[in-house]
Amino acid sequence: MDGCCEEKLRLLFEFRKATQSYSTRVGAMAEATAGIIPSVEFARLSKIATQAHEQCLEAHAKLFKHVKEHGC
Repeated sequence: MDGCCEEKLRLLFEFRKATQSYSTRVGAMAEATAGIIPSVEFARLSKIATQAHEQCLEAHAKLFKHVKEHGC
């Protein structure tokens, strides 16, 4: 593939999966909030979304670190 190694593709798919997960969690939080949920439930959903966001940032960093170091 033109300018794309297997590791870059793997990291790109990992990043895509992480961003999709984060988006899904934020969407669930928004849907639950529309129904006015107890603060304990909102806190739980918020924690899950925060964890997904952190995974997204980590996947992003790995991808761009690889691109920078590998030059692909």
